[in-house]
Amino acid sequence: MAAHQTKLNVIGNNIANVNTYGFKASRVVFSDVLYQNLSTATGATATTGGTNASQLGYGAKVGSIDMLNTISSGATTGRALDVYIAGEGYLTVQPEAGTNRYTRVGNLKFDAEGNLTDGGGSKVMGIPLDADGNPVLDANGTLAIEDLQAINVPPAELEKYTGITIGKSGEITGIRAGDPEFTQASGIGWLNSLTVPIDSNYTGNVQLAVGDMVHIDVDNEDAVAAVTIEPTADILGTLSLTKTGDVYTLAAGLTDIAGTEITDYGTPTLSSAGILTFSKLPGLKIDTTKVAFEEGVALEFGDISQDGYTSVVATVKNQGGVTEYLKTAEDWSFDGSETNVVLTSLVTGDTVTLEVGATAFQTVYDGGLPNTTIGKVEIGSDKPVTLGYLALSKFANVDGLLQDGNGYFMESANSGTPIASKAGTNGTGGTESANLEMSNVDLSQEFTDMIIAQRGFQANSRIITVSDSILEELINLKR
Repeated sequence: MAAHQTKLNVIGNNIANVNTYGFKASRVVFSDVLYQNLSTATGATATTGGTNASQLGYGAKVGSIDMLNTISSGATTGRALDVYIAGEGYLTVQPEAGTNRYTRVGNLKFDAEGNLTDGGGSKVMGIPLDADGNPVLDANGTLAIEDLQAINVPPAELEKYTGITIGKSGEITGIRAGDPEFTQASGIGWLNSLTVPIDSNYTGNVQLAVGDMVHIDVDNEDAVAAVTIEPTADILGTLSLTKTGDVYTLAAGLTDIAGTEITDYGTPTLSSAGILTFSKLPGLKIDTTKVAFEEGVALEFGDISQDGYTSVVATVKNQGGVTEYLKTAEDWSFDGSETNVVLTSLVTGDTVTLEVGATAFQTVYDGGLPNTTIGKVEIGSDKPVTLGYLALSKFANVDGLLQDGNGYFMESANSGTPIASKAGTNGTGGTESANLEMSNVDLSQEFTDMIIAQRGFQANSRIITVSDSILEELINLKR
């Protein structure tokens, strides 16, 4: 009866996990127990034949509870980071550092720190990559478990990828825009190349200017954030603005870099955001929402003047269409021998490097260069990038693994030492994205086994009832 009860418990566990991804059903194997010899076997003689032994058995016991490691089919989930192993092998995970577990449940995700984890939060271990993104394996295509590494992509990098998925060989790839490509304009003989940061989002034409750049010294502290003057703007002088009703008027007296007075500032335009610009004063913007005007009274902001040293400034636009300026440092000066001119963004701190011919650039630097288009930046075509490689572990005796709950298995003394390899090699199955392995529980078989176990338990219980009746008859005989 105890053996049948154990079988019913195992069947109940199987049925409970009929919808558990990656679950492996178990079966109970009965074996008979001790026997009492009522008579022993005898051999034949010249005058008599041989006789068989007479043995009385003492019931059944649980011989073993075996895990059925048949591979179930995959269920489509539509989620790219769900992975199904179409063959043998287990994902290697670590619930905590140094503690390996093995699972076929591939509901994976990246956490906030960029770690690839499973549904239980355990880190997924992968094959190390070389500089070219290829898996680093031993000569036979395998790797010891202790050489695996947790798959991690820095969050700042991870957010740049889209379309992250898992390939047939366990490769985790994502799509990111290709490296920026600079196409040089014709006639710019002094420029050998321009290097744009891979992580930048610059696009479109690149303009270059060389000379004394301008800035504004703001006298009115309240107006510090109100005035924007581009370093390449062709404006000098005192900036004074008067508001009369809805009309804004700049005071006369502004000049260009050559000192010639600007007599026509052009049409003033006030945007819906309160940004004031003048059509013939490119490079000047005033945020009227950040200062308080007194009706009809001139408000002096400060003086627009030159820096007093020669700068190299590149004008670019990011993908949002916002203009950015990249400029040489204040203490930088060209000495006629340098071949690299490094420009730093005034907004983001990104750098762009001009590789120049020193002799040819000398003329440009000494003579100054107005805003000149030197080429354009284009975003390269999208291309997949390898972020990591899943490691599939295989055991000599998978039936010897210990079940640890949560879809995890543990190595045992009889499972053998696991060996890791790339999916689809060394006897492991390939990986399929957007699928999860279903439970291998066969409900029809489980219900059949449950009925048989129930009847077995019921029949065994009748033995107790019959034995009790016989004992009662014996007692009554004495009476």
